[in-house]
Amino acid sequence: MKEILKHNKLIVVVILVMTVFFAIQLPKVEIDNDIEVFLPDDHISKVTTEEIEDIFGENDGIVTAVRFKEGSIFDYHNISRIENITHDLENIKEVDEVTSLTNVDFIEGTAEGMLVENLVTELPRTDREKYQIKENILSWDFYRNNLYSDDFQSTQILITLNEGLSTEEENAAYYKVEEITEEYNARDLESYISGATAINVRMGDSMLEDIKYLIPFIVLVLILTLYIFFRKILPVILIMLNVSISSIWAVGLMAYLGVNLTLVSTVIPVLLIAVGSAYGIHILSHYYDYLAEYDGEIDQEKQEELVLKTVKQLGKPVFLAALTTAVGFGSLASSEIIPIRTFGIFTAIGISTAFIISLFLIPSLLILIFSYQKDTSKLDYQKIDYFESTILKLHKFYSNKRISIIITALIIVIVSIIGLPRIVIDTPLIEMFRENSQIRQADDFINQNFAGTTIMNVMIEGEDTGSLNHPQILKPMADMQNYMSSSFKEVGKMSSIADYIKRMNQVMHYPEEEIVEEETDSQEVDDGASFYNQSEEEDNDTGSFYQENNEADTGSFYEEENSSEADTGSFYEAETEPEEETPAREIIPGPDREQNLSEYEFMMLINRALARADRLDISADEMVRLLNQEMNYQAANYYEIPVDLEKYGAEREENLQNLISQYLLLYSGSLDDMINDDLEPDKAQILVQLNDPSTIVAGEVRETILNYADNNFPDGYETTVSGNAVMAQAANDLIVSSQTRSILISFIVVFLIVSYSFKSLIAGIYGIIPLAFALLINFALMGYTGIKLDVGTAMVASIAIGIGVDYTIHFLHSYHKERLKSDDLFLVTQNTLTSTGKAIIFNAISVAAGFMVLLFSNFYPLVYLGLLITVTMFSSSMAALTILPLMLNIFKPKFIQK
Repeated sequence: MKEILKHNKLIVVVILVMTVFFAIQLPKVEIDNDIEVFLPDDHISKVTTEEIEDIFGENDGIVTAVRFKEGSIFDYHNISRIENITHDLENIKEVDEVTSLTNVDFIEGTAEGMLVENLVTELPRTDREKYQIKENILSWDFYRNNLYSDDFQSTQILITLNEGLSTEEENAAYYKVEEITEEYNARDLESYISGATAINVRMGDSMLEDIKYLIPFIVLVLILTLYIFFRKILPVILIMLNVSISSIWAVGLMAYLGVNLTLVSTVIPVLLIAVGSAYGIHILSHYYDYLAEYDGEIDQEKQEELVLKTVKQLGKPVFLAALTTAVGFGSLASSEIIPIRTFGIFTAIGISTAFIISLFLIPSLLILIFSYQKDTSKLDYQKIDYFESTILKLHKFYSNKRISIIITALIIVIVSIIGLPRIVIDTPLIEMFRENSQIRQADDFINQNFAGTTIMNVMIEGEDTGSLNHPQILKPMADMQNYMSSSFKEVGKMSSIADYIKRMNQVMHYPEEEIVEEETDSQEVDDGASFYNQSEEEDNDTGSFYQENNEADTGSFYEEENSSEADTGSFYEAETEPEEETPAREIIPGPDREQNLSEYEFMMLINRALARADRLDISADEMVRLLNQEMNYQAANYYEIPVDLEKYGAEREENLQNLISQYLLLYSGSLDDMINDDLEPDKAQILVQLNDPSTIVAGEVRETILNYADNNFPDGYETTVSGNAVMAQAANDLIVSSQTRSILISFIVVFLIVSYSFKSLIAGIYGIIPLAFALLINFALMGYTGIKLDVGTAMVASIAIGIGVDYTIHFLHSYHKERLKSDDLFLVTQNTLTSTGKAIIFNAISVAAGFMVLLFSNFYPLVYLGLLITVTMFSSSMAALTILPLMLNIFKPKFIQK
């Protein structure tokens, strides 16, 4: 070491050049917080999500909700603003498609057949026009909770971005959307923006804000703390130089290697500034103690000698402390969660850098600075003894309270173990933001008023071309949607091709008199004609009490007007002529507008409709739906997947499959996000919207969907569930395995390093006991306070082990040195505490103070990380200064006496 430090100027120059090189790389750092970055590329949920997106396109984009405080979304003034906002958003070059109330497709039935046109063809200027639009959209619940809220005061505008956009282009698109919506904000209009892209952009902005404010804050805190301890400027400058260089090297290397910055890795500079100071503190603390203890004039030669003595005495413990700390962080490299793995690797690199600079740059600068220093009076080198009186009182207290301390420690362990099962493992990205943040408030508003912003994709895949046209799979798909919506309040909506088929089947069975009425827009409707007769069919559930004629009107789009026999031609005709004549289909007519009901018949109608309900606590709109079915108003009884051969006059299932194919052929809109082929699909997608971002909920929903498909879908169909919600849930599952693995690796490596250092396996056990004690307290605190185990708090254990092991190693080495000098254990412990103990206390205070800065972060995971590390620093340092010496004095292990 002496030969190396002779080249002190070269050491300074080399480190300076490397620092400049890495500093130049810093502007190249890019931010990426997409949920995909949390998972390895070969993870099944990530692979399947990419496959589904390749087939059906991306569903997660930008969601804009608009709320009007005056009037409804159907009022002319309000709907015109929706149209204007839609047009402005469509002009953004990064935007592929915009879906809103004013441009969405609507399927309607006419005399000529099915008509697909915009829901809003002209802006409504009269009440009648407004109510017509409202009636149309209410006739098909496909758009409920997406394009309108239940109070009709809010609407959503769904924005899909072009595929393959870079992070910068996505950010630009979001800012343009924000700019456009803000232009329309007024006294009576509020806009809210959320969705996956919005969350990612806002997270990046908040990360930069954290870096901008937290790093200067922690630097200021550390400078004040160091100055209070050393009461000198030089050690403060040297330590700050140390941590600054290590941070620049770590982050600069990330930029150089093209590793993106994530929420987790923003902690690296803060951590290195807080933790990296430890090595400089230990070296400079002992250096100034040696200066104070030296009796005589200090010249250049003597000063170099003291520097070398400091390095020689502390080289091994500082090296072991740095090694175990680096290993503690490096153990995170075993995590399958990419941001945590990146954090572990580059933090370990930063810690190693901090050690190298402490061991080479600080001594070199001490020698160089002293050579230019004129005043070398001993007054500058008073011994640092701020904590000695406190330490001596602490030592005196617990040396006389051994049994009490042991009992207290056992109680803490028991209480901590009881609290472990209370830990909740959940990683919703949106809940990482504070409640008062703009994005959090926007997401909460959308989840409360609409179907939800958390997306899950379900892909149904058949074996053959056209297998997703078959009613045998479409019916179970529709049933699953109903089952999931009724089973989970968190399922805001499920949408699929089944919704379109049911609607098309309904409009193609509109009774003739209703189609005629639809065409006569200019005629006034008699408000008194509310309830009508319906034909009663003996074998059909839709039969009714108010039938005047026993003959049903069989007129429909299937038959020629003057035909005497049912023509099964275009939709149902088989390849060969059937042996027996197919029975004519009896089409259920709609209500007769000329028929009036008695009070008795009216009450019977209400009761029959209620009998259709699955439960009694139904809403008004559910009651209307049941009445529509009872009366077959607008063919409500045909809002279904056609599966009943007799009802549809089909000879076999192939006829119904042909019918569905004809529906798809007639549909003129795009179904690319629902099926992979407009005519003969073999893959279909069900879009699941969750109004709760919890990954726990996502896991339960996913499991239920897969179980339902296994039990109810026919053979030959495969179900895959993926999407952002599933990837978040997968990352959530990886946290537990990653946490367990990193803790295990950390403990094993610490055990091996301490055992090797003292040539004793028993020493390794002594080395991990204080750490285990501190970790139990950490996890118990999480369990009892409800702090979730997420991507932020999952790092606490490894950080605690990495930092806390320093205290144990420094104490063991100092205790061992004093133990070799004396057999008086009281004196040995006291000398250890007054020398190394004060450095441990100060280091714990400085690290805790540094991490407490994270309490002001924009993100809850970092807030809790700062809180837990602060608590862990206190518990691990106290365990090293109380439990460890107590065990050494009681059991008197042989390794400490050698």
